[in-house]
Amino acid sequence: MVELDALRGLAALAVVAFHYTTHYQAMIGHTRPLGFGFPPGNYGVQLFFLISGFVIFMTLERTRTAMDFVVSRFSRLFPAYWSAMAITAAVVYTLGMPEQKLPLRDLLLDLTMVQEVLGAEHLDGSYWTLGVELFFYAQMLGWFMLGLLPRIRFIIVGWLLLAVAYGLARKAGLHFSYSVREALILQHIPFFAMGILFYRIHSHAGSHRADAILIGLCLATIGIAYAPVYLVVGSACVAVFWLFITGRLAWLRAAPLAYLGTISYSLYLLHQAIGFVLIHRMERNGIAPLAAVVIAIGAIFILATALTYLVERPALRWIRSTWRQHIVPHAWWRGWILPDRVTRFLKYFG
Repeated sequence: MVELDALRGLAALAVVAFHYTTHYQAMIGHTRPLGFGFPPGNYGVQLFFLISGFVIFMTLERTRTAMDFVVSRFSRLFPAYWSAMAITAAVVYTLGMPEQKLPLRDLLLDLTMVQEVLGAEHLDGSYWTLGVELFFYAQMLGWFMLGLLPRIRFIIVGWLLLAVAYGLARKAGLHFSYSVREALILQHIPFFAMGILFYRIHSHAGSHRADAILIGLCLATIGIAYAPVYLVVGSACVAVFWLFITGRLAWLRAAPLAYLGTISYSLYLLHQAIGFVLIHRMERNGIAPLAAVVIAIGAIFILATALTYLVERPALRWIRSTWRQHIVPHAWWRGWILPDRVTRFLKYFG
C-alpha cells in the first residue's frame, strides 16, 4: 500500500528533522543558534508502530507457516540493518566523537537488534525502536502459532489491561516486572493495537463497532497510563489512519512521497549517528548550522538510496526467492503447519 509506505517515509523524515535540530542541540549543541527546532518529530515512531500493527496483522493473515513469516521479516529487516551498522561503525570509528564509540561487546550485541534488554548501548540511538518491533513480531507470531489471531480483540483487551496496570504502577512508584514490560512492550502496545484494529476495519467485512470501541479504549489506556502528550499523539495517529482507510490520502501516492517511503527504512537506520558526525564536523569547520543540517540530510538521502537499492531490496528478493524455490520444496517439515496442529490440540481438550 503506497499510502502506508509514504506515511512511513514522512514519519522517518519527521524523526530526522527532530534529531538534527532539537535532539542535536540538546545532546551536542550547534555552534550557533539554529533558530528553530522540530520537537513533534520525536513522535514519528508512534506512527511507525501503528503502521507495523496494520501491516504485520495483514501479513500474518496471508501467511501459511510460521517459518514463512520468520523468513519474510528477517529478509526485510536484517540485511539492511547489518549493512547500516557496518556503514555507521565505519563513520563513527574514523570520524566520530569519542562518546559515540562503543566497546566491542556492545557493538556485537547490537547485531541482535535487542541489545537494550541485553544491557548494551545502541550504536545509533534510533535503533531502540527495532527491538520493540521485534518483540511485537515475536508476540504476534506466538498468537499465530496458537491459532488465536481470530480472537485478536480479546488479546487486545488483555494488552490494554496490562498496559493500564503498568502505567498506574509506574505513576504510584510501585514495582512492575521489567521482563513482562519489555516482552509485552507495554509502553507501546496500544499503538500497535490501534494499527491492528484499523486493518480489521479496512479489510474485514461486517460491523466494526467493536473495533471502533476498542480504538477508543486504546486512546483511553494511553490517557491513563502514559504522559499526556501521548494522548495527543495517539489521537493524531487515529485521525491520520481514519483518513487513510476512508481513501482520503490518495495524494500520498505522488512519486516523491512514494520514493520517500521506499527508502524510509534505510533512512531511519542511517540518519542519527552519521548525521551527528557530519553536522559536528561541518560546524567545527565554519559551516553555518542550517547549511550543515541541510547538507547532512542530502548526504543521508544519498546513502539511504544506495543502501535501499544495492542491499535492502536485492537481499530481500534473493532470500525470499531462495526460500520459496530451493528450501521449502525440499524441507521435510513442509507439510507440518503448526497453527493447524495446535488448534486441533486445543479443540480436542475443549
